[in-house]
Amino acid sequence: MLHAQKIATLFNLFQHSQGRMLAAMSLLGMLTALNSAAQAPFVDVSNELDIWTDHTGGYLGAGLSMADFNGDGLDDLSIAHHLGELQFYLGDGVGFTPHDMELPYYPHEAKCILWADIDNDGDQDLFITYRLAANKLYINQGDLVMTDVSAECGIDQTIRRSYGACFGDYDNDGLLDLFIANYVSGQDPPFNEFYRNLGSGNFEEVTFDFPMGEPLLQNFQGQWVDFDEDGLLDLNLIRDRLCFENKYYKQTEDGNFFNDAPNMGLDYSINAMCTATTDFDRDNDQDLYISAGMFEGNHFVVNDGTGVFELHEPVEGDSLTVNLTSWAGTWFDMDNDGWEDLHVCTGFSTYTIWPGVFESYPSIPDKFFNNEGGIFYEENSGFFDAAALSFAAVTGDYNLDGFPDLVNNHVGVYAQVLKAIPNDNRWVKIRLEGTVSNRDGIGAKIRVYRNGLLGYHMTTCGENYLGQNSRWEHFGLGLATGIDSITVHWPSGILDKFYNLQPNQSLVFVEGESGLNPCALGACSGCTYPEACNFDSSANEEDGSCDFSCLIQQWVCGDGLIWDAAIARCVPSCSADLNGDEMVGVEDLLLLLQAFGVPCPD
Repeated sequence: MLHAQKIATLFNLFQHSQGRMLAAMSLLGMLTALNSAAQAPFVDVSNELDIWTDHTGGYLGAGLSMADFNGDGLDDLSIAHHLGELQFYLGDGVGFTPHDMELPYYPHEAKCILWADIDNDGDQDLFITYRLAANKLYINQGDLVMTDVSAECGIDQTIRRSYGACFGDYDNDGLLDLFIANYVSGQDPPFNEFYRNLGSGNFEEVTFDFPMGEPLLQNFQGQWVDFDEDGLLDLNLIRDRLCFENKYYKQTEDGNFFNDAPNMGLDYSINAMCTATTDFDRDNDQDLYISAGMFEGNHFVVNDGTGVFELHEPVEGDSLTVNLTSWAGTWFDMDNDGWEDLHVCTGFSTYTIWPGVFESYPSIPDKFFNNEGGIFYEENSGFFDAAALSFAAVTGDYNLDGFPDLVNNHVGVYAQVLKAIPNDNRWVKIRLEGTVSNRDGIGAKIRVYRNGLLGYHMTTCGENYLGQNSRWEHFGLGLATGIDSITVHWPSGILDKFYNLQPNQSLVFVEGESGLNPCALGACSGCTYPEACNFDSSANEEDGSCDFSCLIQQWVCGDGLIWDAAIARCVPSCSADLNGDEMVGVEDLLLLLQAFGVPCPD
């Protein structure tokens, strides 16, 4: 009866709305939230999968990777360990089986595990960060025969306190470059590390060639991103402690960097733990979730489309606040409704000695937030009421049912595996293979369209907190029966477009392979209005992506004025700058008065 009363109230509120379509969509989202409130979103299959972990030591958690490292198309698992006993599991589409990587004995505390094809030879190489030991790089010689090249590859081999790492091709030469965040304290060298990939498994350190070489304490994680959509990779750096502000190193067209965090609204001084990006509201830009401590609260900041951020303002009923010490924030569309949901690891501890750690620190449930049309509802079925001390989590579809699952390296005997519960919603999974760009397609931008934008992912390698998510980019499609188009903007600048695709399939896109005339395949989705700023002459089916902002020039601005989108106002055109000082001022007016009445030359 309670649900019926709520539904009736919601209907009465919305039937008088001016926008009936918007009302229907919002009502549907709310009804879905009410309907799902009593049903748990996952099944906990941790014990039956038996993924062994050891938390009898370590500091601030151990990292996870859910990347396909043997190249069979199935996601595998890699788990860090406080004594260097790394665990590797091969995915088989049902569960995971242990795999001995036969790495040399190295008994030090591993933090972050990343798989990436750094030499573009078609297989995955392995990089591991260590706290209080030198970091390690292993080159895959094929068939998972791993060679330790750490001493000669150019990566610093002194003892460091390294945590998160990330790969990204910042100079767009087709090779993955490397940034390492060091949690510097005491007598440690107060620097992070930045390496340019030279090819063939070799790197050169460029840390001190850029502002990334400034002395910084207590850095947890970097992430290569492009918030302003200029095609150049920037570095978002997350730092711990209230006295240390986060950094955003923006790349300029000449290949340099500068810290633009204050201008972008990202210079927070909080106990920041993770950087997790997604387009949560499907407005075609990347937004950012930053986990933090219990007193300052996590920060969810929204991109205004130009790379400037503001704190997310919740509407009535919206809930995304976490006032708990938090670590990895993981975005994934658990129910394939087309809206990215959020899992947050929580747990207050420093050194982890299981099971005694629970006698010293409280057991706090993780948080999960369901995104319903851009509005978040905290999962309240009771599923997450059980205590879980956790730091790192990753996502991927381990059992191939088309619904993304979650693996959480929480404190206990087994890693926590939460299997999503399938429904009638549809999906598509995309994996990239670069030819001109880096082989893994890291840094590419994938957009899926069905009567407008359904989802936008930018591919990364090294994210949230000590994590690496599946390289299969997973898009929920709701009940869409087809996909109008998928576009891939590669780091090289190549744009691939794929039209009229069916849902519920896994697709591998090779850079440059969409060379066919798309109209030969039938309907061509795109902007079909010639007046629009982004008119697509090859399109014959409207996809709702048209941008009409340039028409403001002729509608609003008068003669001699042009529209400046950055400041949202009309400004004088360059022709009014008579003295060439790049602004229109008093001197220009005096020059104009002096020449008043004089005929203009041809």
